Amino acid sequence: MYDLVIENGFVIDPYEKIEEKKTIAIKDGYIVPYKVNIDAIYKIDASGKYVFPGFIDFHTHVYQASTLAVNPDLLFPYGVTTVVDQGTAGYINFEDFYCNEIVSKTMRIKSFVNIYPIGQPGGNIEECLDPNIFNENQLANIICKYKNNIIGIKIRFSKNTVGDFGIEPLQKTLNIAEKLKVPVCVHTTNPPIATEKLVSMLRKGDIYCHVFQGNGNTIINSNSVVKKEFWEAKKKGIIFDAANGRLNFSYDVAQSALAEKFFPDIISTDLTSVSFNTPGVSMVKNLPFVMSKYLSLGVPLNSVIQSVTEIPARLMGMENIIGTLKEGAQADVCICEIKSTLHSFADACGKEKKGDIYLSPEATILNGKILYLNENI
Repeated sequence: MYDLVIENGFVIDPYEKIEEKKTIAIKDGYIVPYKVNIDAIYKIDASGKYVFPGFIDFHTHVYQASTLAVNPDLLFPYGVTTVVDQGTAGYINFEDFYCNEIVSKTMRIKSFVNIYPIGQPGGNIEECLDPNIFNENQLANIICKYKNNIIGIKIRFSKNTVGDFGIEPLQKTLNIAEKLKVPVCVHTTNPPIATEKLVSMLRKGDIYCHVFQGNGNTIINSNSVVKKEFWEAKKKGIIFDAANGRLNFSYDVAQSALAEKFFPDIISTDLTSVSFNTPGVSMVKNLPFVMSKYLSLGVPLNSVIQSVTEIPARLMGMENIIGTLKEGAQADVCICEIKSTLHSFADACGKEKKGDIYLSPEATILNGKILYLNENI
């Protein structure tokens, strides 16, 4: 007997290249082959709805010791089954984050550890990227000890954090990461060097974060086209993350890039306590809200779903395990309705645009357990 069967839904799974009406069967927390002659304890009729792998929000802040943090278990109603904390903790306080929070939450949480020893505490306290305080040995020890959780290293490479240290903090971070064989996620809003130089420094698998930010140097040149170095970086294997946040998205940059089909590899929120479900017109709110913005900007549905399932799962080293509905994968599922509901989406400058495509999650399943179910389903 199956634990759960989801019937009559239209399944989109970019990893398996599936776009068709299909029945999904779940047993003991895994996706299993469906056979019509086997009954199920529970059934969900997903008629008229879409069935996706559970969403992965690759850029969040969920370490509760920071004033930035949002409780990740509040994200299940938004189809999210996995989050990545992007450097809220540094190597000094990561053990506290792991032992007191990561293991106690229902949400699956993976992490990047901040190059700054105490991470991002919030409260208007900025990182000081003096490379002389980077402790390679302590960083290596914490990454080794929690290698099943830590994916890579985060650096906020902005003028306000770098100060007079110039390119050295980024170069030292990349050198350390090279020795430890982990990727680096680089916050790029208002960078202290030309973006062409910045992206050329990154290695295959490194993450250029806030790709459509509009503060200072951007990915767009004076002719409003994507700089050639960014196309070259895509071919090289650099990962581009939307990571919208409250201050890291510009319609002028995004629309110019999307017109050339320069799509983000990852769509994520950069969610914090001050951006989660803010009332009125917003940049963020939650992951389906951000995904809906990109749908309204003309990014194809399959690409949007791939950016929150297959691609982040691969970067997390969890390809085949999450981010897919293939048989044998962990049973993380999001059931959504796509509504023709008019919404306003803002950017960091307050510019608003309307969209009439909206993803509305109806059910969220983590490891085969229903953690959110709309009363209408």
